Amino acid sequence: MFRTGSEPKPKGVALVFAIFLIVVVSGVLVLLMQWLNLGSQTSTNQVMHSRALAAAQSGLDYAIYQILKTNQCVSTTLSLTDGTLNGFTVVIRCSAYGPISEAGSSHTWYSLSARAYQGSVGQNTMVSREVDTGLWI
Repeated sequence: MFRTGSEPKPKGVALVFAIFLIVVVSGVLVLLMQWLNLGSQTSTNQVMHSRALAAAQSGLDYAIYQILKTNQCVSTTLSLTDGTLNGFTVVIRCSAYGPISEAGSSHTWYSLSARAYQGSVGQNTMVSREVDTGLWI
């Protein structure tokens, strides 16, 4: 059909489409920003958990060194202040079983546990790791 001069021409269709397009693009950008923020937070959490594991392993190393140096099993708490482990607290638990006589010699079994944490319960930045080992001397 042909238009005649008496029929009104559609006006404002481009404006409605432009507003719809702006709303859709804005929604996609908001979702993208949230997704990027989540990825960044996940990476930060992974780094902090790796540091907590390193702090706990350092606590075990310290406890083993103390046993080998002094033959004493001591439970203690350490506050780390150097490098990337700054701010971590390490709780070391040590239990000694023995001496146990075996084949004419005397040995002691040490059960060691180290828990490293930073922050406090309820905070979204709280991180904690625990490692255990045994030592037969």
